[in-house]
Amino acid sequence: MTGKIPYYRATEIAEKSWKIENACCESSYALCYLVEGRDYALLIDTILGIGNLKAFCETLTDKPIRLVNTHSHSDHVGGNFFFDHCYMHPRDIGSFQDSIGIPKEKVLEMAQGMVLPEYRDLMEPDDNFSDWHPMKVYPVCDGDVFDLGDRQIEVVEVGGHTLGSIVLIDHKTRIAYAGDACNGNTLLEFDNSLPVIAYLRALLHLKDHQAEFDMVYGGHEIFDASIVDEGIETVAKVVAGTDDRCERTGIMGGPVFYAAEKVKGGYERKDGKHFNMSYIPGKVLGPDETKQVFRMENR
Repeated sequence: MTGKIPYYRATEIAEKSWKIENACCESSYALCYLVEGRDYALLIDTILGIGNLKAFCETLTDKPIRLVNTHSHSDHVGGNFFFDHCYMHPRDIGSFQDSIGIPKEKVLEMAQGMVLPEYRDLMEPDDNFSDWHPMKVYPVCDGDVFDLGDRQIEVVEVGGHTLGSIVLIDHKTRIAYAGDACNGNTLLEFDNSLPVIAYLRALLHLKDHQAEFDMVYGGHEIFDASIVDEGIETVAKVVAGTDDRCERTGIMGGPVFYAAEKVKGGYERKDGKHFNMSYIPGKVLGPDETKQVFRMENR
């Protein structure tokens, strides 16, 4: 808490492992995680940028903090700019750089539209907000390991939601920190999302690691490891053309399909399962995105 506004709250989910969320928000639910080792602590994602996340993490650990992002979307990198660095998969660095340049006054304005009414007038453009500025970005790839001294956290590439989405497996606590790689609302409708068939290959790669974790702590939801099996089953139906193909308006305003039918007026799947995904009909089987192709519009 800073002043009269409870910007963050933390819950210990395992030994020296915390789930962190904004305590003052009503319209956006996002989660990040802090894992402390003997030598340093690893912060996994930074959610919305509402409140000085670095200062809050320093109330939980006195170890140096390194920051890694599961992917480049703004609800996972918003608090990056309280730090001087981040680690990210190379294929998401470009879209992260595109988000740079938002002044703290604009971040404050967005925050006032998200927080509970009793906190809106208390917010000021103070050190709880930061300009979205250039910073050092270090690449991480599949198989890389964050060695915290007494625990190792492995990077698994699970591209789909974004080109470079990653999952981080803490082998000590058997927790997979998954960002938005596999959840109840996995969105494959963005310009930097992979084709559905490429996402299926990525989930099968995550399946190879499934015996290494029991829980999946995501950027918005928490599941047990069986969410991976539900994901593979559902995505395979999309590739085969046998999914429910429920047409909706996507988050970007265009038409998308959801793979599984939802309950009327609700978020949950009608059949009681948990994994669901949106996708663009013309981006199921291709184009093949196993390599980067730099065209005129790329920069």
